[in-house]
Amino acid sequence: MSTTFRTWFIKLFLPYASWWVARQERRILNEGVRLSELEASWAASVGVQDVEKVRLLYVSVVPLPGSPLLNYFADLIRYPIAPIGLAAGHGIYLSKECRTDPSLLVHELVHVAQYERYGGIRPFLVEYLEECFRDGYWNAEMEHEARGAAIPYNRPPDR
Repeated sequence: MSTTFRTWFIKLFLPYASWWVARQERRILNEGVRLSELEASWAASVGVQDVEKVRLLYVSVVPLPGSPLLNYFADLIRYPIAPIGLAAGHGIYLSKECRTDPSLLVHELVHVAQYERYGGIRPFLVEYLEECFRDGYWNAEMEHEARGAAIPYNRPPDR
């Protein structure tokens, strides 16, 4: 895929993606729960600066934007069809089925730290989308960072 097409697609996609993520963050911050003391320590350990602002919202299905353009992008980068977690700024959606999985929460907390490091939703998305478009979701550096940080928290399901 050419760099020109990639740049054009990200510029086209970015306003809608930024709006959608900001909308999800507002919902999670309004409806979600604070991190427990233990979860807050995990957040701090992976670099989250504003730990008090982070909220979790447990849902049956993690929402996705659902537009044809975003579905096309998701196919291009091999994004999971049914994600079990999603960070939106300081808000985190987690599947109710994964409520007891600390590695998933830590993975998403790394993304929260990345949002902070990059300076907010739009700058985060520029980098994240570029990496995913160039390298694919599974090979994106930001995903590698999140998966790597979560390794010490892996455990058998439902324990």
